[in-house]
Amino acid sequence: MYREGELASLASFSNTLKLLKKDAHFNQFCTQHRVPKGTTQEITDDMKHVYLLESGYLSYTYAGKVGGGYFFITFPGSFANLPISGNQVPMVGTLTALTDVVWWKIDVDFLRKMLFTEDPRNHIMLNFALQTRYYLYLIVKKYHLTSEERVYFSLLRCTESGIQVKDNQAELPLFLTYDLLAQFSETSKSYTSRVLAELRNKGILQSSKKPWVITDVNYLRNLVDVGDDLRPLV
Repeated sequence: MYREGELASLASFSNTLKLLKKDAHFNQFCTQHRVPKGTTQEITDDMKHVYLLESGYLSYTYAGKVGGGYFFITFPGSFANLPISGNQVPMVGTLTALTDVVWWKIDVDFLRKMLFTEDPRNHIMLNFALQTRYYLYLIVKKYHLTSEERVYFSLLRCTESGIQVKDNQAELPLFLTYDLLAQFSETSKSYTSRVLAELRNKGILQSSKKPWVITDVNYLRNLVDVGDDLRPLV
């Protein structure tokens, strides 16, 4: 069993690149790219490349038969996609650059070879599996919420990409807009705007200028009964 944060440290961005660079053919199979905001990349089950995010933020929107609106945000230093086995649960979807990003495009076969030889304890795979488990839990949680609760829940999830400026107070990421929040919440923009207006009237949300600020994070947590289910702000 790993201590809290230990696995993430072992599978960090710098350690992952250091591992890959041990091969003399690194530059042949791993290339760095600047990707403008708004760029999309389809993810399929037979992908020949994985994407390791160096800077910026991506959204991963699931596009399977179950339905749309299931998303998670990929943080700097994380893999956006990483096939753990050949017959894994399908995770087809779309990556969208929420900001200008820099990512590494890595050949799957090269990565597989390097992980077998240089990461025999599977720290990188285990860390990605743990992240995915967390994301899937959030998707299940969202499935049981009302429309109004989904807006609150999506706001809380966006705090994970924000900054904790004070105890129980968070700045939301600059990329967040009414349209994007409505998409994340699976609600219309007009409905989302009404819910946010109620939060502003109660002094819970400050959104007259960027960055938006949630003045009472615990208030939102109580509305959707998540307690400490969401991880701490990063």
